[in-house]
Amino acid sequence: MDQLLKERIIRRLDNLPNDKAYQVLDYVEFLESKFGSRSGQASTLEKLADRVEDTLRAGRVSVSAIKGTRDVLDAAGRVMQGLAEAGRTVVNELQVPAQNVTKEGTDVKNAGTGKKNGGQGEQNSGKDENKETA
Repeated sequence: MDQLLKERIIRRLDNLPNDKAYQVLDYVEFLESKFGSRSGQASTLEKLADRVEDTLRAGRVSVSAIKGTRDVLDAAGRVMQGLAEAGRTVVNELQVPAQNVTKEGTDVKNAGTGKKNGGQGEQNSGKDENKETA
């Protein structure tokens, strides 16, 4: 859709009361279902939020209550997107080959400490020092 046309429609919508704006929304959704393309599909949470909003509107719930409910559902959607992104990051990090975790005899147990062979060489030398001082 042309940007100028969008702006013109928005200017007209701004002057309408909420009940008339919802009628416009209903008509736009009808046109979209009849003639629109499927390229801009909403996520599952967006569809759920739309259905909840429609149900509240049909029950003649106040606009402020509908807006508050919609805000909560939108926040839940953002949380779910963050969790999905975190999950993808974890999966990507776990796909690193095991050879990269252990390098040149470094024990996995002591990875990152600089100790080799389980750190047993250092433990033995400490025991020898204790024997000499006793």
